[in-house]
Amino acid sequence: MNNQKISTSGKRFFNISLPLLFAFVSLGLVPGSLFAQPNFSGSWAFNESKSILGDGPMMSATSMTVDQQEGLISMDLVRPSFDGGDMKTTEKYTLDGKESVNTGMMDSSIKTITTWSDDKKELKFAKTILFDMNGDTMEIKISEIWSMSEDGKTLTVKSTMSSQMGESTVTLAYDKK
Repeated sequence: MNNQKISTSGKRFFNISLPLLFAFVSLGLVPGSLFAQPNFSGSWAFNESKSILGDGPMMSATSMTVDQQEGLISMDLVRPSFDGGDMKTTEKYTLDGKESVNTGMMDSSIKTITTWSDDKKELKFAKTILFDMNGDTMEIKISEIWSMSEDGKTLTVKSTMSSQMGESTVTLAYDKK
């Protein structure tokens, strides 16, 4: 009688556990990229036709090379300069929510906190720029949200800039080279 109870309860455990075991094994077969945050590494070229530009001069990168490592992202950027040429800069950011500081135009200091969205699909940059303009201190706040297309071939940067002069929003698209 005791043996029958053990046998039945062992059988029930096996029947309930088999579907759970199958589910865990199946999850192991799903590509890791389904749950992973995107890696923005690569060379990127600005695509004006896919972008939504606001008013004012285009000072965003026309091309960039991104290197994303564990906890760090660095970018080599090429932007148009005021004299018609190209201006090359390098920026580095930690991905742990701590402040990073880079040098911007007119020797300004760009303080940035970079975080992942809750679903890990978007990288958010919260930038504050303080610089002196004719004796007055000006503050510009920029919020950037980076996302990657499903095929990994398009990087989209949604950027909102606000200052004492107002607010502007642009959406920039970059194609992987």
